[in-house]
Amino acid sequence: MAASGVAETLEGPLLRVPFESLKRAAKDRKALIDEAVEHVSALKHPLGSGAAACTPAAPTPAADASGDTEMADASPGPDLASAGPSAATTPAPGARVATPGAEVVPEGGCREASIERLRLLLSQLHGVKRKLGEVSRIEADDCERVRARLEYLSTCRPPPSGVGVDPNAGGLIPWTRQRLDLLLVDHLLRSGYHDTAAKLAATARIQPLADAHVFEAARVVVDALLRDHDCGPALTWCAENRSRLVKIKSSLEFKLHVQQFIELVRREDRLAAITYARTNLAPWASSYMKELQRAVAALAFPPALRQRCAVYRVLFEDSQWRALADLFLKDLYRLNSLTPESLLTVHLQAGLSALKTPYSGEPGGSREDPLRLPAFRRLAAGLPYSKHMHSKLLCAVTKEIMSDANPPFVLPNGMVYSQKGVEQLMAQQEAAAGGGGGGNGKAGGAAGGEGGAGGAGAAAQAAVAAAGAPPGGNWGVCPATGQVFRREELRRAYIA
Repeated sequence: MAASGVAETLEGPLLRVPFESLKRAAKDRKALIDEAVEHVSALKHPLGSGAAACTPAAPTPAADASGDTEMADASPGPDLASAGPSAATTPAPGARVATPGAEVVPEGGCREASIERLRLLLSQLHGVKRKLGEVSRIEADDCERVRARLEYLSTCRPPPSGVGVDPNAGGLIPWTRQRLDLLLVDHLLRSGYHDTAAKLAATARIQPLADAHVFEAARVVVDALLRDHDCGPALTWCAENRSRLVKIKSSLEFKLHVQQFIELVRREDRLAAITYARTNLAPWASSYMKELQRAVAALAFPPALRQRCAVYRVLFEDSQWRALADLFLKDLYRLNSLTPESLLTVHLQAGLSALKTPYSGEPGGSREDPLRLPAFRRLAAGLPYSKHMHSKLLCAVTKEIMSDANPPFVLPNGMVYSQKGVEQLMAQQEAAAGGGGGGNGKAGGAAGGEGGAGGAGAAAQAAVAAAGAPPGGNWGVCPATGQVFRREELRRAYIA
């Protein structure tokens, strides 16, 4: 697979996180724009249905002695009489038209109502403007993250056709080191070491590549749950993301309300607990009836009896806060397209699965086996064994893989070494025997020293003599058991 293909496969969350954030920001922007359009439309009619209320009332007709009615001051004045009959019925420019049945409102009151309405609309538009500014800031930050992450992935691009792969040419080694720093930052953020993660990200200059903003927002909620035993910030977060939580069928909000109810029961505030259950727990009855009944039934048990009943005792344990924090983080990771496990853990488990065998971690195993460490054994628990179509043997002497060019040989004691390893063991004993025999040279001086090669050679010679082997030549000592073997005792082994 090409290098860029590997990068795209392994770094999927690296691009999904900012893209998901951009999608949410686009939806928020559309909702705010629709709200602004409604406010602007309301400006066309600032008084709405109250326009008629600001119209002065028409004069009331007065009855004469004959029973007929006539308008007060109906006789036109001198100017109107000279102007003709039409002047008496045509309103003057700017005059208000009388509306029958309208309530008389002073001119000043109508103006104040209009001003108050305009002030309210202006305040609403200012709120929309502020929210749009926040959305624009989020979009700008996400676009910067996308740009930085695309540049980061483009540095590990495939070589041109016909050109050999050079790890240093495309910046593969620096990219791998940067990626390791990114894995460590992600693991530190998930583990709660935000300050350490920030320092590492600043030192490695990978701030745009890390999702610290997601974990910083979650830090407030987790601290409130674990340290303060307060569900308020978590419930606020649920209210802001309710539609998205419903899509993933999350039970976080319900369990937070249950915990709030349990805290009221713990304080023996039964009236407040009943009120809270009716308001916040009853709407969830259709989805979580069994859990709801168990929580509400806790009201019937006094504190001493609750401790004796395991079903209700668990509701009041402090471990419930840890469970709520874990559930919150799980939903947070899903909403932000983050992996449920740390990427460092995922990579370690993939490597351990490739190295895990039925004999891994057993006493007396290889010191190079990572599964001999308890931490790695916990990570590898539940992982499948590695699948090898063909066995590969590694020589304990030369650290090289045995093959047809370097076949394995079996010693009389059952230990297996490669041909090069056997030759090396016999060469070491021959050199040690030669050094022990020469007392005038440097080798002989070294052999004569306490704990030197000559002492080891003398001990080997004694073992060889006891075994009946010739004092020099084709013999060796097994490094694992110390048993002496001859060349003619070796048997060739074949790898299946």
